[in-house]
Amino acid sequence: MVRDRGRRTLPRRQLERRHAELQQVSPQVGQLDETAFHDLLRADADAAVALLADLAAATDPQLRVHARRLAARLFVRAGRLGGASTTGYRRLAPSRASGEGDLDLDLTFEVAGGRPRHADDLVTRRWVAPKRAICLLVDHSGSMEGHAVGLAAMAAAAVVLNRSERASTSVIAFAKDALVLQALGETRPPAALVDDLLSLRGKGRTDLALALRTASAQLARRPAAERHAILLSDCRATTGADPLGALGGLDRVDVLGTSDDPESVAAGRLLALRARGCYRSATNYVRLQAGLLTLLS
Repeated sequence: MVRDRGRRTLPRRQLERRHAELQQVSPQVGQLDETAFHDLLRADADAAVALLADLAAATDPQLRVHARRLAARLFVRAGRLGGASTTGYRRLAPSRASGEGDLDLDLTFEVAGGRPRHADDLVTRRWVAPKRAICLLVDHSGSMEGHAVGLAAMAAAAVVLNRSERASTSVIAFAKDALVLQALGETRPPAALVDDLLSLRGKGRTDLALALRTASAQLARRPAAERHAILLSDCRATTGADPLGALGGLDRVDVLGTSDDPESVAAGRLLALRARGCYRSATNYVRLQAGLLTLLS
Protein backbone atom coordinates (compact mmCIF):
# COMPACT_ATOMS: atom_id res chain seq x y z
CA MET A 1 0.00 0.00 0.00
CA VAL A 2 2.85 2.40 0.80
CA ARG A 3 4.44 1.74 -2.58
CA ASP A 4 1.14 2.38 -4.37
CA ARG A 5 0.89 5.77 -2.69
CA GLY A 6 4.46 6.65 -3.62
CA ARG A 7 4.06 6.39 -7.37
CA ARG A 8 3.77 10.15 -7.88
CA THR A 9 7.29 11.44 -8.58
CA LEU A 10 8.89 14.86 -9.08
CA PRO A 11 10.53 15.66 -12.44
CA ARG A 12 13.80 17.58 -12.48
CA ARG A 13 12.21 20.80 -13.72
CA GLN A 14 9.88 20.82 -10.75
CA LEU A 15 12.76 20.14 -8.40
CA GLU A 16 14.68 23.08 -9.94
CA ARG A 17 11.73 25.39 -9.32
CA ARG A 18 11.45 24.26 -5.69
CA HIS A 19 15.14 24.20 -4.76
CA ALA A 20 17.79 26.73 -5.78
CA GLU A 21 20.42 24.34 -4.41
CA LEU A 22 19.55 21.44 -6.74
CA GLN A 23 22.34 22.11 -9.23
CA GLN A 24 24.86 22.26 -6.39
CA VAL A 25 23.82 18.90 -4.93
CA SER A 26 22.84 17.15 -8.16
CA PRO A 27 24.89 18.69 -10.99
CA GLN A 28 23.82 16.03 -13.50
CA VAL A 29 20.97 13.61 -14.07
CA GLY A 30 21.38 10.53 -11.85
CA GLN A 31 24.07 12.15 -9.69
CA LEU A 32 24.00 13.14 -6.01
CA ASP A 33 27.08 14.87 -4.59
CA GLU A 34 27.08 13.91 -0.90
CA THR A 35 29.89 16.32 -0.06
CA ALA A 36 27.88 19.20 -1.49
CA PHE A 37 24.80 17.99 0.35
CA HIS A 38 26.60 17.93 3.71
CA ASP A 39 27.95 21.42 3.00
CA LEU A 40 24.35 22.54 2.52
CA LEU A 41 23.27 20.69 5.66
CA ARG A 42 25.81 22.62 7.72
CA ALA A 43 24.84 25.94 6.12
CA ASP A 44 21.04 25.52 6.10
CA ALA A 45 19.70 22.33 7.68
CA ASP A 46 16.09 23.02 6.73
CA ALA A 47 16.89 23.64 3.06
CA ALA A 48 18.89 20.40 3.02
CA VAL A 49 16.08 18.40 4.66
CA ALA A 50 13.51 19.76 2.21
CA LEU A 51 15.73 19.04 -0.79
CA LEU A 52 16.58 15.52 0.30
CA ALA A 53 12.94 14.65 0.97
CA ASP A 54 12.01 15.78 -2.54
CA LEU A 55 14.99 14.03 -4.15
CA ALA A 56 13.71 10.83 -2.54
CA ALA A 57 10.65 11.22 -4.78
CA ALA A 58 12.55 12.24 -7.94
CA THR A 59 11.42 10.86 -11.28
CA ASP A 60 15.08 10.15 -12.05
CA PRO A 61 15.44 6.57 -10.69
CA GLN A 62 19.19 6.72 -9.99
CA LEU A 63 18.90 10.01 -8.16
CA ARG A 64 15.93 8.70 -6.19
CA VAL A 65 17.84 5.59 -5.05
CA HIS A 66 20.88 7.64 -4.00
CA ALA A 67 18.67 10.12 -2.12
CA ARG A 68 16.81 7.39 -0.23
CA ARG A 69 20.04 5.76 0.90
CA LEU A 70 21.37 9.08 2.11
CA ALA A 71 18.04 9.96 3.78
CA ALA A 72 17.99 6.69 5.69
CA ARG A 73 21.44 7.40 7.11
CA LEU A 74 20.75 11.05 7.85
CA PHE A 75 17.34 10.76 9.51
CA VAL A 76 18.26 7.68 11.53
CA ARG A 77 21.39 9.44 12.79
CA ALA A 78 19.38 12.60 13.56
CA GLY A 79 16.86 10.47 15.44
CA ARG A 80 19.46 9.33 17.99
CA LEU A 81 18.61 12.05 20.47
CA GLY A 82 21.62 11.84 22.73
CA GLY A 83 20.61 10.74 26.20
CA ALA A 84 16.87 10.67 25.57
CA SER A 85 15.02 7.58 26.74
CA THR A 86 11.38 6.71 27.00
CA THR A 87 11.31 5.85 30.68
CA GLY A 88 7.99 7.55 31.35
CA TYR A 89 6.94 10.27 33.74
CA ARG A 90 7.89 9.46 37.33
CA ARG A 91 5.12 9.48 39.94
CA LEU A 92 4.46 8.32 43.49
CA ALA A 93 2.86 4.89 43.60
CA PRO A 94 1.88 2.65 46.52
CA SER A 95 3.42 -0.77 47.04
CA ARG A 96 3.74 -3.36 49.80
CA ALA A 97 6.65 -2.53 52.08
CA SER A 98 9.92 -3.82 50.66
CA GLY A 99 12.53 -1.61 52.28
CA GLU A 100 12.07 1.10 49.63
CA GLY A 101 10.04 4.30 49.85
CA ASP A 102 8.24 6.08 52.71
CA LEU A 103 5.62 4.43 54.90
CA ASP A 104 2.07 5.57 54.06
CA LEU A 105 0.28 5.27 57.43
CA ASP A 106 -3.15 6.29 56.18
CA LEU A 107 -3.17 3.73 53.38
CA THR A 108 -1.64 1.08 55.65
CA PHE A 109 -4.49 1.44 58.19
CA GLU A 110 -7.09 1.51 55.42
CA VAL A 111 -5.78 -1.67 53.77
CA ALA A 112 -5.30 -3.48 57.09
CA GLY A 113 -8.73 -2.55 58.44
CA GLY A 114 -7.21 -0.31 61.08
CA ARG A 115 -5.01 -3.01 62.63
CA PRO A 116 -1.82 -3.89 60.71
CA ARG A 117 -0.39 -7.09 62.21
CA HIS A 118 2.38 -8.16 59.82
CA ALA A 119 5.10 -6.53 57.75
CA ASP A 120 3.14 -7.48 54.65
CA ASP A 121 0.34 -5.16 55.81
CA LEU A 122 2.60 -2.11 55.57
CA VAL A 123 2.21 0.09 52.47
CA THR A 124 4.90 2.44 51.21
CA ARG A 125 5.00 5.05 48.47
CA ARG A 126 7.95 5.42 46.11
CA TRP A 127 8.76 7.13 42.87
CA VAL A 128 8.27 4.88 39.86
CA ALA A 129 8.47 5.29 36.09
CA PRO A 130 5.38 3.57 34.67
CA LYS A 131 5.54 1.57 31.50
CA ARG A 132 4.48 3.49 28.42
CA ALA A 133 2.94 2.62 25.10
CA ILE A 134 3.76 5.35 22.59
CA CYS A 135 2.10 5.96 19.24
CA LEU A 136 3.52 8.49 16.79
CA LEU A 137 0.85 9.93 14.49
CA VAL A 138 2.34 11.43 11.32
CA ASP A 139 0.22 13.66 9.11
CA HIS A 140 0.81 12.96 5.40
CA SER A 141 -2.10 14.99 4.03
CA GLY A 142 -1.78 17.60 1.29
CA SER A 143 -0.26 20.14 3.69
CA MET A 144 2.77 17.91 4.30
CA GLU A 145 5.26 18.32 1.47
CA GLY A 146 9.04 18.39 1.08
CA HIS A 147 10.44 19.81 4.30
CA ALA A 148 7.59 18.46 6.45
CA VAL A 149 8.04 14.98 4.98
CA GLY A 150 11.71 15.00 5.98
CA LEU A 151 10.88 16.11 9.52
CA ALA A 152 8.26 13.36 9.77
CA ALA A 153 10.85 10.75 8.78
CA MET A 154 13.23 12.03 11.45
CA ALA A 155 10.48 11.96 14.10
CA ALA A 156 9.62 8.35 13.29
CA ALA A 157 13.26 7.31 13.57
CA ALA A 158 13.56 9.13 16.91
CA VAL A 159 10.50 7.47 18.42
CA VAL A 160 11.53 3.92 17.54
CA LEU A 161 15.23 4.44 18.32
CA ASN A 162 14.70 6.00 21.73
CA ARG A 163 12.29 3.43 23.09
CA SER A 164 13.40 1.44 26.12
CA GLU A 165 12.46 -1.71 27.96
CA ARG A 166 9.69 0.31 29.63
CA ALA A 167 8.14 1.57 26.40
CA SER A 168 6.73 -0.01 23.27
CA THR A 169 6.11 2.05 20.15
CA SER A 170 3.89 2.22 17.10
CA VAL A 171 3.84 4.56 14.09
CA ILE A 172 0.76 5.57 12.10
CA ALA A 173 0.63 7.77 9.00
CA PHE A 174 -2.70 9.44 8.32
CA ALA A 175 -4.54 11.73 5.96
CA LYS A 176 -8.20 10.95 5.20
CA ASP A 177 -7.40 7.38 6.26
CA ALA A 178 -4.87 5.83 8.63
CA LEU A 179 -2.02 3.48 7.75
CA VAL A 180 -0.19 1.54 10.48
CA LEU A 181 3.50 1.55 9.55
CA GLN A 182 4.58 -0.18 12.75
CA ALA A 183 2.11 -1.90 15.03
CA LEU A 184 2.53 -1.90 18.79
CA GLY A 185 4.65 -4.85 19.84
CA GLU A 186 6.32 -5.14 16.42
CA THR A 187 9.82 -3.98 15.51
CA ARG A 188 10.92 -2.62 12.16
CA PRO A 189 14.29 -1.16 11.15
CA PRO A 190 14.17 2.64 11.53
CA ALA A 191 15.53 2.99 7.99
CA ALA A 192 12.50 1.08 6.65
CA LEU A 193 10.13 3.47 8.41
CA VAL A 194 12.05 6.43 7.02
CA ASP A 195 11.74 4.98 3.52
CA ASP A 196 7.99 4.43 3.96
CA LEU A 197 7.42 8.00 5.09
CA LEU A 198 9.44 9.38 2.18
CA SER A 199 7.19 7.33 -0.12
CA LEU A 200 3.98 8.80 1.32
CA ARG A 201 3.82 12.11 -0.49
CA GLY A 202 1.38 14.65 0.96
CA LYS A 203 -2.08 14.05 -0.42
CA GLY A 204 -5.72 14.46 0.53
CA ARG A 205 -7.60 15.78 3.53
CA THR A 206 -6.80 15.48 7.23
CA ASP A 207 -8.97 13.29 9.49
CA LEU A 208 -7.51 13.90 12.95
CA ALA A 209 -10.34 12.10 14.72
CA LEU A 210 -9.69 8.91 12.76
CA ALA A 211 -5.96 9.16 13.53
CA LEU A 212 -6.62 9.49 17.27
CA ARG A 213 -9.08 6.58 17.29
CA THR A 214 -6.55 4.42 15.43
CA ALA A 215 -3.88 5.35 17.98
CA SER A 216 -6.25 4.41 20.80
CA ALA A 217 -6.86 1.00 19.22
CA GLN A 218 -3.11 0.41 18.92
CA LEU A 219 -2.34 1.49 22.48
CA ALA A 220 -5.15 -0.68 23.87
CA ARG A 221 -2.93 -3.67 23.06
CA ARG A 222 -0.94 -2.80 26.19
CA PRO A 223 -3.65 -1.92 28.74
CA ALA A 224 -1.38 -1.74 31.79
CA ALA A 225 0.83 0.96 30.26
CA GLU A 226 0.45 4.71 30.06
CA ARG A 227 -1.12 5.32 26.64
CA HIS A 228 0.78 8.21 25.08
CA ALA A 229 0.23 9.60 21.58
CA ILE A 230 2.54 12.11 19.87
CA LEU A 231 0.89 13.96 16.99
CA LEU A 232 3.03 15.55 14.25
CA SER A 233 0.64 17.72 12.23
CA ASP A 234 -0.57 21.22 11.44
CA CYS A 235 -3.70 20.14 13.41
CA ARG A 236 -6.18 21.50 10.87
CA ALA A 237 -8.87 18.83 10.54
CA THR A 238 -10.44 19.10 7.08
CA THR A 239 -12.64 15.99 7.20
CA GLY A 240 -14.10 13.58 9.74
CA ALA A 241 -15.45 14.15 13.24
CA ASP A 242 -14.29 16.66 15.85
CA PRO A 243 -10.88 15.43 17.10
CA LEU A 244 -11.65 16.70 20.60
CA GLY A 245 -14.31 14.01 20.80
CA ALA A 246 -11.88 11.24 19.82
CA LEU A 247 -9.54 11.29 22.82
CA GLY A 248 -11.03 8.29 24.61
CA GLY A 249 -8.52 5.59 25.49
CA LEU A 250 -5.58 8.01 25.43
CA ASP A 251 -3.92 9.10 28.67
CA ARG A 252 -1.94 11.86 27.01
CA VAL A 253 -1.55 13.47 23.59
CA ASP A 254 1.41 15.73 22.89
CA VAL A 255 1.43 17.85 19.75
CA LEU A 256 4.39 18.71 17.53
CA GLY A 257 2.98 21.53 15.42
CA THR A 258 4.29 21.78 11.86
CA SER A 259 2.76 25.18 11.03
CA ASP A 260 3.14 28.71 12.39
CA ASP A 261 -0.31 29.65 11.10
CA PRO A 262 -2.23 31.12 14.08
CA GLU A 263 -5.28 28.90 13.49
CA SER A 264 -3.10 25.79 13.34
CA VAL A 265 -1.22 26.74 16.50
CA ALA A 266 -4.49 27.46 18.34
CA ALA A 267 -5.98 24.12 17.25
CA GLY A 268 -2.83 22.24 18.30
CA ARG A 269 -2.68 23.94 21.69
CA LEU A 270 -6.35 23.24 22.39
CA LEU A 271 -5.99 19.57 21.46
CA ALA A 272 -2.92 19.15 23.68
CA LEU A 273 -4.65 20.94 26.56
CA ARG A 274 -7.77 18.74 26.34
CA ALA A 275 -5.59 15.62 26.13
CA ARG A 276 -3.42 16.46 29.18
CA GLY A 277 -0.41 16.95 26.92
CA CYS A 278 1.81 19.77 25.78
CA TYR A 279 2.31 21.64 22.52
CA ARG A 280 5.73 22.11 20.93
CA SER A 281 6.48 23.96 17.72
CA ALA A 282 8.18 21.67 15.17
CA THR A 283 8.36 23.91 12.14
CA ASN A 284 12.07 23.38 11.57
CA TYR A 285 14.86 20.89 12.18
CA VAL A 286 16.12 22.43 15.42
CA ARG A 287 12.66 22.87 16.95
CA LEU A 288 11.68 19.31 16.10
CA GLN A 289 14.78 17.90 17.77
CA ALA A 290 14.15 20.03 20.87
CA GLY A 291 10.51 18.94 21.01
CA LEU A 292 11.39 15.27 20.66
CA LEU A 293 14.04 15.54 23.37
CA THR A 294 11.42 16.99 25.72
CA LEU A 295 8.71 14.44 24.95
CA LEU A 296 10.91 11.35 24.88
CA SER A 297 12.97 12.09 28.00
